[in-house]
Amino acid sequence: MDNDRPRAVLFDLWGTLVPNRPERRDAVAHLMAVDLAVDTGAFAAAIRASHRERFAGLTGSLAETLRLLAACCGGDPDADAVERAATRRLELTRELLAADAETLATLDAVRAAGWRLGLVSDSSIETPAVWSGCPLSSRFEAAGFSCLVGVRKPRPEIYLHVTRSLGVAPPECVYVGDGDSRELSGAAALGMSVLRLRLASGGASGHYEGDTAFVGPEIAQLEELLSHPFLTAAEPRSTLA
Repeated sequence: MDNDRPRAVLFDLWGTLVPNRPERRDAVAHLMAVDLAVDTGAFAAAIRASHRERFAGLTGSLAETLRLLAACCGGDPDADAVERAATRRLELTRELLAADAETLATLDAVRAAGWRLGLVSDSSIETPAVWSGCPLSSRFEAAGFSCLVGVRKPRPEIYLHVTRSLGVAPPECVYVGDGDSRELSGAAALGMSVLRLRLASGGASGHYEGDTAFVGPEIAQLEELLSHPFLTAAEPRSTLA
């Protein structure tokens, strides 16, 4: 890394900054299924099974996605039903994106130390739809959501979308994530320093193509990042007002 250039820390979102909470997702999926007049178990399973397509932005808008999933379950909901179900999904996403105070404080401390922050997230369309209204969003200078970029991790395009927005090269970045979507291997292949967050509580998601073969440094809670050599050994130039 060149000390004359700005540095960045890139974060995963789900399972790293906020929990996935699959049990909560399923509970809301059941309520959405009632709105859409389809079988609750089948609809929850359809949401889970469609994550690759949804994350890649292949299922269209949220309303289009819900119509598609309902049709897979034998339903044909009207516009009002789709709107009710979509509202539930958006409310759930806002709920899940409510990061705790410790996470926000850690991000603030990293920013205060002069590091630029970027987000690299495999997410479906409802996440960027509500992102700007969430406290997390103000901590990041750039965000790459797979459903908007059109590719999922570990494809290089999604990481490069964020590094270009930040004006940094991949080797100038530290990537922090729980390992889903083989994200750690993808970041390392671009020359990033990589740090796995393996929560002692078992809160990491670990169910979307986990990076099980990746071997590298780990932390057990996000706050450990502040004292980790990846950050403390370098002296990033502050670019923040």
